[in-house]
Order: sequence, then C-alpha cells, then structure tokens
Amino acid sequence: MVIIGGGATGTSTAYHLARRGIRNVVLVEKRFLASGPTGRSSACVRQHYSTPETCRMVLKALRFFERFEELTGGRTAGFVRTGYLLGVDDRLRKQMEASVALQQSQGIASRVITPREAREIEPRLAIDDLTAACYEPDAGYADPSQTTQGFAGAARDMGVRILEETAVTAVRTDGDHVTAVETSRGPIETRKVVNATGTWSQRLGRMVGVEIPITVCRHKIAMATWPEDARGPHPMLYDFVTNIYTRPETGNMILVGPLDSEELHDRADPDAYREGLDLDETTDLLSRAATRFPALERGAIARGYAGCFDVTPDWHPVIDEPGPRGFYVAAGFSGHGFKLSPAVGEMTAALVAEGKTPEDDVHAFRLARFAEGKPIRGTYGDWLMC
Repeated sequence: MVIIGGGATGTSTAYHLARRGIRNVVLVEKRFLASGPTGRSSACVRQHYSTPETCRMVLKALRFFERFEELTGGRTAGFVRTGYLLGVDDRLRKQMEASVALQQSQGIASRVITPREAREIEPRLAIDDLTAACYEPDAGYADPSQTTQGFAGAARDMGVRILEETAVTAVRTDGDHVTAVETSRGPIETRKVVNATGTWSQRLGRMVGVEIPITVCRHKIAMATWPEDARGPHPMLYDFVTNIYTRPETGNMILVGPLDSEELHDRADPDAYREGLDLDETTDLLSRAATRFPALERGAIARGYAGCFDVTPDWHPVIDEPGPRGFYVAAGFSGHGFKLSPAVGEMTAALVAEGKTPEDDVHAFRLARFAEGKPIRGTYGDWLMC
C-alpha cells in the first residue's frame, strides 16, 4: 500500500501499520519528511478537548509521547513536560468547566482552579480579567521534526520504504477501486492509498473524484525573549480572553500563537504563501502576550514565521474511506494534527486493516457527516477544535 504525505500523520500511520505486521508499505513525500506544516507546528501536546472521541485520542497520544523512545527503538520526540494552564472570563467559564468534567471522565488529569491558584503556578501571570482557570500537569510540547523522523525511522526498521523527493501526479482507479499511484519516479501498483497530505489533501482527493472540504489558512507564530530578570521555566498557557496560546521555547524565549477563528480568512496556497510575519502581525501577538505576561513589555522581539492549517467546516478531521475503495483520508486536522498524530496513526492503521463500524471512534470523523448535517460540536461550539 501507499501512504502519501511525510508529516507526522503519514509517518505515524506507516509506523502503526508496520506494528500490525503490514509492512509492504511505501510512504511517498514530495519534498522531505516534515517539510510541510508539521515542521512549522508549535507542537503543543495538551489534552483540553471537549468531545469524548478527541479526549480519548489525545490521552492516547500523550501516553505515546511519554514512551516515545521505548516504542520507537531509542528515538526521541523531544517531549518536554511543562504543564498547561487555561484562563477564561465569564463568557466561557461554564464551557471550560464542562470540558474539564468530560476530560476527567475520560481519565485525563485536568482540574478547575482559581485565577489566584493559576498565578501560584505561574507567578508572572496577570489575572485581573480572569474568572476561572484549569490546570493540566501532564501536558508539554515536543519537537515536530524529531517526532516525524522517529516514526519514520522505526517504520523503516520494520520494512517500510520511504521515498522523499517523490511527487504524486495521479491516483489511478479501475471502476470503484484504487489500482496505482503515479509518481515522479514512476508508478506504484497498489490497492490501498492513504491521503495524509494535510493542506494538499483536497487536491489529492480530487484526483479520484472525492471532494474533501478543506480550507487552507495561514497560521502565525511569534517569539519573544524574556527580560533577564523574568526568565525561567513556565507552563504552556492558553488564554481564551486575549485569544492566544504560549509555550516555552529554547533560548529564554516564549512562543506565541493566535486562537482566533478569524484566522480562517487568511487563505493560503500551501505551495506559495507568505512564510514571514510583518511588524503589525508580530506586534499584535506580542502585545496580547504582554497583557497576560506584563514582564514581556520589557522583552525583545526574536522572530516570527507562519505555517498553514488544513481546516474543515467543523474544525475536526476526516478519517475515513470515502471511496473509491482503498482510498483512505486522514486530513483536515485544523492545527491539531501533530499532537494527535500517535493516536491518528493507530486509528488510521486500524481503519485500513480492519475497516470500521458505527461503534468505533473513527466513525465520528467520517466525511459524510457534513452532507448529513451532523458536524462535530464540542463544549465550545464552533469556536475552534477544543
């Protein structure tokens, strides 16, 4: 079989297929591993989700990251445990409390705390506009390139072939079944194809007549250096008042990204988009960060960059075999693909090997849900995938 896409989703799927004993697998990547959105991921691994399926997925993913070296033959994901804080005002307090209750019911170590308790965990926080918070001690972040290479290396050890610098030009079918993948290195005969191309997944779907509702948008990330007297470890922070997330970065820096659904309007071509940030974009993100961390007013702008998200109408992924037979999709992760990748790879491998039933978690992520008028809705409604 052929997996198309060499990011975290594709390499995790290859790894989990091989773990199942399915090793006649070729992964093709048009550039190099993690060269797309995976390599530009902020790589936060937090468990704050508000549907049972995503809670179970992210808990499984976190457990994999914790054991990554053991499970991949000594390779590393660069996972750093930091803990995770989320702050809200009255607008989203009830939704956050309901989300935490759901997470706890699924075995996630998350709890509601007061803003004062949040500041005890992170003394640099400004909390005057917060009415509640939650804390998740097990969360952290990883290195997206190391993670992808770790999955790929372990998959290679089990017999998977990985072809970089190999572009897919067509997917051939005969009747209602996949028969081959045409590549820049020649055809690969196969009866099964996994579309794990993320921001390119809509284009690949159209090769076989499948319309995947993906909007590609540009996601901005800025970094600042802490002033010398405020440096030190800190948890990841998701701020639902100023609508940013932050995490530590090496070199006494803090990484800042937006949580604005309006980002969807910054449409992008994944092959040609503005990868840098202008001064206004950088200043906006860092000024919001300084609202929550006043010490950053004395910090220095370090750098900024942009990646791309592959966003579905309900901000949740498509994991399905929508047709033709043998054509599988694992895409549309809306900025959450990296943190979920260990679980998504396992779920996609099970879908390929065993199929699915309506009782499986993967059923929730079927493509047909959009035509059925049954989008996935979590506690926060349409507001991102939380």
